[in-house]
Amino acid sequence: MVVMLKDLLSRINPRQAQDSEPTYRIALDIGTEYVKAVFLEQAGGVASIIGVGRSQQDYADMDSGAIANIAGVVRCCRQALTQGSVIAGVKPTEVVVGIAGQFVTGVTRTVFRQRKRPDKGLTRRELSRLVAGVQLEAQQYATEEMAEKMGFKKMDLELVNSAVVDISIDGYQVSNPIDFRGRNVEMTVFMVFAPLVHVSAVKTVVERLDLDLVGLVAEPYAVAASTFTDESYEFGSLVIDIGGGSTDLALIHRGGIVKTKMFGIGGRAFTKGIAAYCRTTLREAEQLKLDYAAGIEVGDEVKEIITADLKIWQDALILALKELYQGQPLPPRVVLCGGGSGLPGILETIAHPKLVESELFAVIPEVRLLQPEDVFGVADPKDFLSAVQDVTPKSIAFQASQAEPKTSTIFGGVRYG
Repeated sequence: MVVMLKDLLSRINPRQAQDSEPTYRIALDIGTEYVKAVFLEQAGGVASIIGVGRSQQDYADMDSGAIANIAGVVRCCRQALTQGSVIAGVKPTEVVVGIAGQFVTGVTRTVFRQRKRPDKGLTRRELSRLVAGVQLEAQQYATEEMAEKMGFKKMDLELVNSAVVDISIDGYQVSNPIDFRGRNVEMTVFMVFAPLVHVSAVKTVVERLDLDLVGLVAEPYAVAASTFTDESYEFGSLVIDIGGGSTDLALIHRGGIVKTKMFGIGGRAFTKGIAAYCRTTLREAEQLKLDYAAGIEVGDEVKEIITADLKIWQDALILALKELYQGQPLPPRVVLCGGGSGLPGILETIAHPKLVESELFAVIPEVRLLQPEDVFGVADPKDFLSAVQDVTPKSIAFQASQAEPKTSTIFGGVRYG
């Protein structure tokens, strides 16, 4: 049996999708290499993909998963949206955008609160106040930690999305706390923060596209929320999403996401390595990399370059995993997705004795490559998203189908408007 990531707030007020008239929404994946616009139709409680538009980014438009040229990204997004709208036959205005990049960070915080009126049932408003307090505390902590890492005295972070993953009242665990009475509330909240400059760039892009931003969702959160089973949450898992500009990690344990980490080495790093050593253009180097991934003979030089860069990527992965490490061995179940996951040798680089020697894992991890059909909760009857690199946009589409309208109070614990 599969379950969505335990965002308890979404259980309290799920999106009303039983309307007789279908509604439409866009899930936008602004990747380093491609923009993917997924068009959704919600009818009778079922979300279906009715069109997809794709457009390739210019190399200067993105850097390590973050927007580097707003005008260029707007132009690319507009091309993808136009293509998708022609296929879908509709032009929705609501959009949910995936966000990634090496400075996007996720943390989990567990807090204890005593209620002043334990004889009264817990209300949604009271729960929202509790969550808001946790978010404020976590934001202050994350801001100080990020500023210290980057060498700044002050820095501004924004909350991207959050989810209540566990809650108990007087030691009694509940899945929906509304109307329960009691004094002592223990709550675990997962939150994702990103630098203000990163989030504001995404919002500016959406504004220039004349779209209505329903919400942002961290991409590793989206993948975990849309693909993981009960067993994955119970025994722990690790998500590795290798995009064009960054690699995103999410540690899953005890029923929810514990922490996320991203580092700025993705598929584009391998392309640059080929271009530098073969003295060719980035476009030609990208094609050589794709040919190698497809099993086409490219010569020993390209193989040696990619093998060397895989070792560098492995070292960066180990450093990132050390930040996820919490004193206990990391779960040996690893799921892999993203365009870079199809590179020959990447699975062996993860399932390698070096990761055990680093004392991060007790055993060599078992790696499974995610496919779009592993994403549940959203139908794709025409197989618009069928390649391994389509797992992330399809996962964002699932989150878009679950998101509350902007006029609602909560989307994943984040207030808008």
